[in-house]
Amino acid sequence: MGFKFKKVCGEEKPATFDRTIGVLMLYRALLREVISSERALAASSAAEKTCQKFNAAIADIGDTTRRVGKGLVARKIGMMPQWTINGERILCTLLEICDNHVVNVVSPEEWFRRSLVGKRKAFNREGPLWKVTVGAVDYDADRFTQAYRNQFMRAGVPVKKHLGSFLVSEEALPIVGTRLDVRHFTVGQYVTATGKSIDWGFQGGMHRWGMRGQPQRNTTKSHRRIGSIGSVGDARVWPGKRMPGHMGYEWVTVSGLEVLRMNVEKQVIYVKGSVPGDIEDVLLLKDCLQPAKKIKSGPLPTWAPSLESVEEEALEEETKLPQSSDIFSPKLFRYIREMLAGVAEDAGKGCGYKECGHQRFVPVEGSSQGSCSTRNTPTPSHPVNDLPISQPVRPPQLYSCLQALDSIVWRSLAQSKISESALADPYLLCELTSYKKKLRAFYFAWNPNDASKNNYVRANGFTVHRQPVAQSTDGVRGKIGVSQGVHAFDITWEGPLGTVAVVGVATRHAALHCPGYLPLLGSDDQSWGWNLVDNTLVHNGEQLGVYPRANNPPKYQVGERVRLVLDCDRHVVYFERAGSEFLGLAFTDLPPVKLFPAICAVYGNTEVSMVYLGPPIVG
Repeated sequence: MGFKFKKVCGEEKPATFDRTIGVLMLYRALLREVISSERALAASSAAEKTCQKFNAAIADIGDTTRRVGKGLVARKIGMMPQWTINGERILCTLLEICDNHVVNVVSPEEWFRRSLVGKRKAFNREGPLWKVTVGAVDYDADRFTQAYRNQFMRAGVPVKKHLGSFLVSEEALPIVGTRLDVRHFTVGQYVTATGKSIDWGFQGGMHRWGMRGQPQRNTTKSHRRIGSIGSVGDARVWPGKRMPGHMGYEWVTVSGLEVLRMNVEKQVIYVKGSVPGDIEDVLLLKDCLQPAKKIKSGPLPTWAPSLESVEEEALEEETKLPQSSDIFSPKLFRYIREMLAGVAEDAGKGCGYKECGHQRFVPVEGSSQGSCSTRNTPTPSHPVNDLPISQPVRPPQLYSCLQALDSIVWRSLAQSKISESALADPYLLCELTSYKKKLRAFYFAWNPNDASKNNYVRANGFTVHRQPVAQSTDGVRGKIGVSQGVHAFDITWEGPLGTVAVVGVATRHAALHCPGYLPLLGSDDQSWGWNLVDNTLVHNGEQLGVYPRANNPPKYQVGERVRLVLDCDRHVVYFERAGSEFLGLAFTDLPPVKLFPAICAVYGNTEVSMVYLGPPIVG
């Protein structure tokens, strides 16, 4: 066969076998050297970044210079208003810079050779541009492939969930592994936001294109249709015709957004206006390239802390002075500026102020407000600086207005939550003497979302109405359950009782509907009820006897108030009649779980009202 055999361990093998084993071992050794050199390079680049990051400074940015800020990866976290010193309200979008690191830098020659996109963008009218990849949001490495994790291992940074690539000129190239800070941007500059719009799914022509639709009257099943799509001419639909289809989830760019405020501690940017995408969506934040709004000077290649700033931060931590981590635009009104300035001045000069136990700065007895300097503080409603304010100002005790039961706070809340019919009813809330108690009773009233389908709660919020449906028993529970304390509820049956009318308590697992006329409240071990029709106590499907426990107890009269008292501390339930007439203990040894007031009825068009009174008057 042409092979030369030799004896190896008693077997004859070809001579080329040893050469193959040697080549494989050599390849493995070379591979180990390459891996070790890559790891050493990543470590050295991270160390070099640490040593060189203090060299970044504010520099003039030319027309052809593109910074790394073209692609900071941000996350939309919401919107909130800000006010200028002239009182103008500005709606801002909050963008969070989530752990941005430079992952990779590709030269224009290599990018041009490897990618079709690089053939279009690597060399353009602005000259050669480098491709810089930025990662954001640290994530679990086990959720990604080894090939994906290797690029972060080479850069010496944690594995990122999101990546963004962008163009950078040579003079603004960052070092691989550099951490990008929110202070890369400056307050007052303009930025561009690029991201995916909100995904609305399949939408019709009216929502997708803003069409008017068909006439609302004399139209049959065509109110929101787009109508004819071309009955004259060629029998075809022309490309670009506005028709129903998928709406949103497209790349949208909004340019010229002004940076009004930055929070360094939370890494949040406040930009004026709206950006594409929904809450928690990721987008790219870039330097604006419009000639009139392009940045003229800024940190190059990116922001990095200087030695002086590090020393100042350490000094601030030692002195423990209250500082704000926000950077404001000069046009914005700063609510905390005057208070922080007053606190810092008092701590430095000691002008007769001391700190109390509640972390508030209050004047010492004997010192007057006139001894402190005054300053003109702008406010949104008073843009002119003509308001003399003592410095520092003692924070008002706003909780004092909540202690008054009929204060304007409780009155406004009660009027906004409770309907006018309930507040004007002379009988419904007559036991409650303050707006605070009325508001509390509203939150303890019947729960419209925890009732049988044949019951609905009226507009006043306190009365439940049973529909005239035959052959069923329907119940309803209160909104809030209790497991401790003593609680009293006034229950009034304002219609015929029928054959079953049960009042009691139940857990959240008790049934609220069953076919037939049965005492549903008390039919299982999750509820306890008193049937007002025959004066019997029912629990777990058994009648426990007559209640009140007396000879020939009086029958319940329609419209009469019954007070249900639930004592969670002693685990008992008892009832009272009008005039606080104690009827005796109804149920004892209740389980230590959350219990709700409940009723069940069978008569059509009957109504039951419940008002929470709070702790009952004992004695």
